[in-house]
Amino acid sequence: MANQSAKRIAQQNALRISTLNKVLVGVNAFYLFVRVVLQFGSLNWTEAFTYVVTAGIEVLLYMNLYQISRPRYDPGGILVSAGTDLSQPGLVSYMFDYIYITWFVHLLSLLTKWAWALYLSIPLYLLVLAAPYIRQYMAKPQEPAQRPEDAAKELKRREKKERKQRTKYVRG
Repeated sequence: MANQSAKRIAQQNALRISTLNKVLVGVNAFYLFVRVVLQFGSLNWTEAFTYVVTAGIEVLLYMNLYQISRPRYDPGGILVSAGTDLSQPGLVSYMFDYIYITWFVHLLSLLTKWAWALYLSIPLYLLVLAAPYIRQYMAKPQEPAQRPEDAAKELKRREKKERKQRTKYVRG
């Protein structure tokens, strides 16, 4: 009962990676079949290059997800680590998003060459996420508002400076 949660995560990861693997192979095989066998005349070098680059990135992300999700066992067969939970938000979910967008673009590009423009949604989304941070560094630094006690100290300092600068009359 001690490692039930870890075992559950390992099982869920294995199921998700298995499903991802089947769909990845299916989508890419379908794309290659349609593009090379049925629509060979419409294939040009830019689309072929774009497909190779995007499929390469897709495979690299899949391999990364596979590596981080693998459970680790000690020599006795006891589960040491369940691997990274693939359902967690953050970088893992962004990797899945890229893979899903790639599948959609590959399938849509069989209908129109303008489908590749959907990849612009990725840097635009990153720009939306980073906009508050960029705006913070590009804005002019504002002077901090003075607190009332700082204003009072500033006033006393000025008065003291003015007293020192006054002309002193000496009797002589």
